[in-house]
Amino acid sequence: MIARLSGPILAAIGTGLLINNAAYYETAQAFLSSQPMIYFSGIMAMTAGIAILNAHPRWSRDWRSTVTAFGWMLALIGTFRIVAPQFVVYIGAAGYANVRIGFGVVFLALGSFFTLKGYAE
Repeated sequence: MIARLSGPILAAIGTGLLINNAAYYETAQAFLSSQPMIYFSGIMAMTAGIAILNAHPRWSRDWRSTVTAFGWMLALIGTFRIVAPQFVVYIGAAGYANVRIGFGVVFLALGSFFTLKGYAE
């Protein structure tokens, strides 16, 4: 269920990053200039990560472990944004300009993987 929900969203974000790279860059710049948005997104990411971990807390030897890892990733990213929003600005400004195509590829790949696996079973 989690893969079915998050897969299409991640794939759409990845596609958007690859197709509208300049628009996403401007959006990222606006986001990084707003500490309240960083804090709020941290609350949302941590909530989503904890929800995923409550619904799917298991590690297994198949693809389902990626769902658990995704939950942990969201929970940790959210925690980092809440605890140290000033570092998010520093890291985001330094990194996003250089790796935004890579983010698009990763989001599209992960979203496609989750969508295919989620709807195949």
